[in-house]
Amino acid sequence: MADELRPDEIPDFWRNQPVEPANMSADDVRRKAQRFEAKTRRGFRVIVGLFIFLAAGYGSFLYFFPGTVQRIGSSLTLAGYVYGAYRLHKRGLPRTVPAGPASATCAAYRAELERQREFCLGVGSLLAAFVPGPVVFIMGFVAADLGPLKAVGLATLLVLWPFVVGIPLNRRAARKLQGEIDTLDALIGHP
Repeated sequence: MADELRPDEIPDFWRNQPVEPANMSADDVRRKAQRFEAKTRRGFRVIVGLFIFLAAGYGSFLYFFPGTVQRIGSSLTLAGYVYGAYRLHKRGLPRTVPAGPASATCAAYRAELERQREFCLGVGSLLAAFVPGPVVFIMGFVAADLGPLKAVGLATLLVLWPFVVGIPLNRRAARKLQGEIDTLDALIGHP
């Protein structure tokens, strides 16, 4: 029949459907901005708590492990946590969206979404600060048994897996934030 679509045309059919503009009031945008801010603050509190817990652990390793290599690894990791805390403080903490006119609220919310998106995209460089310390720390235990080359390989594999998972998750979060920015742009008619 002429009215039927072929299976390969169905995705294009859905993509080409006209999108109705979203109708949101200024109060809706303000509530959405407040929920976003609260969610972001909770996430950063969890990260800060994790930083404190792990930094305390690596700080205690300075005293419990007598090996020089382990102490150097612990020191490098603590330096990574200091750098991470600095980056979180400077770029990651959410800013409060003011409760003013609708245009000011939308503009502030959009700016905060953009800032958080850029932070999510830059997490790879933040995470890179945490690689050398644990690698050196683990090498202090296994280098004598495996040799330096195998020790570096094993330590790197053990340390990099959280980053292999974390970076794509942050990129996904950045895409979600971009989608929210696009939705807000459609709402306020921003180019």
